[in-house]
Amino acid sequence: MQPSESRFFKYVWRFNALAIAGAATTCIVLGLSAGWSIFNAESRPHRTTNIVNVDREDKASEEFSLGNPSAIAGISYVQVPLYRGRRYGVGSIYSGGSQQVVNLLFLNISTNESRWLFNGVGQLVLDSHTLFNKVKDANDPSRAAVAVVHVVVEKDSDGDKRLTEKDAICLATSATDGTNYRKLIEGVDQLYAVKQIADDKVLVLYQKNRETVSALYSVPSMALLMQASVPKVSLN
Repeated sequence: MQPSESRFFKYVWRFNALAIAGAATTCIVLGLSAGWSIFNAESRPHRTTNIVNVDREDKASEEFSLGNPSAIAGISYVQVPLYRGRRYGVGSIYSGGSQQVVNLLFLNISTNESRWLFNGVGQLVLDSHTLFNKVKDANDPSRAAVAVVHVVVEKDSDGDKRLTEKDAICLATSATDGTNYRKLIEGVDQLYAVKQIADDKVLVLYQKNRETVSALYSVPSMALLMQASVPKVSLN
């Protein structure tokens, strides 16, 4: 083999070696990049909203889980939320956030007996307010829960096939053990406040049919004492 031919083949071999090394490096970089993208997609927090999907044609799988028990002061019951979630990807759960409660379990820690507030999971529980026999002194050993006020979405009032805070709200009450569930106000457009203002009274401020209303209920019976429309304020 001539010296010129030997030098030529050396150049070819060097070029091939560099090309193979470059291709291998590119594959490694692409593989690491793809792995990092998948890791980010799986580990990044997903933005969640307070939504329950009621579309029967939506085939996404659903999962339910119990939350942390909350003690109810002065009685032997704890309240446990039931969460509803939807699976949207492999190994990933879209739970709608910790506020997507669809039922409440009332558990007696003395007898271990329990009952659900609702028969099913076709509602969205936005909030629950515990009322007490003594509203001011939280350290009084005789202070005990006497009733619960629930803020619930029962129907898809805006027709978007989901239950959200934008739907009409129902205000209801129950005993502290989850019995005697009773609706107080239906079709509420916006709930401003539920506030126990005295040992025997709770104030509810809400808007319904474009009218703002203040209502006083007795505690613990939650009987309506009086209600009145709030005067409109001039914007001039």
